[in-house]
Amino acid sequence: MRAGQILWINLLTHGLTGVAMGAEPLSPGAMARPPRPPRQHILGAGVWQRVLLLGLVVASASLGAALWARGGEGRWQSVLFVALLAAQLGVVLGLRERLLTRANPFLPVAVLASAALGAAALYLPFLRDVLETVPLSWGDHAAPAVAGLLGFTTARLRKQGI
Repeated sequence: MRAGQILWINLLTHGLTGVAMGAEPLSPGAMARPPRPPRQHILGAGVWQRVLLLGLVVASASLGAALWARGGEGRWQSVLFVALLAAQLGVVLGLRERLLTRANPFLPVAVLASAALGAAALYLPFLRDVLETVPLSWGDHAAPAVAGLLGFTTARLRKQGI
């Protein structure tokens, strides 16, 4: 993956969706829970295990997609680019407390905008030249779609305590 592609993904996943996640409503009963003990580490109480699991799933799904697409000049990098974006957006949607709520319309809009800007990186000549991507066929989007689904499913299962 190229440095510009990584920066583009960070902008889309941490910029747009990160701000939209901040507008998510509180989970039910959040104010009834006791505060975290002052001496407890920020990654305590199992948080580091959840972060590690989600990171491993995103990395494995993205690299698996790139291996699936190996061969062809630049194609595997573009598949990796889209798979990494899809997996991270899947995690964002999977971490949502209530999936089909209208309480925060910004999050689905931010995810759609990020996906559209990710697609623009493949199909708009200016962005394609800057980010060094290649257009993908419909079939090439199968592995990134699986990566997004894996990210979403893992986040949902962890959210439900499974």
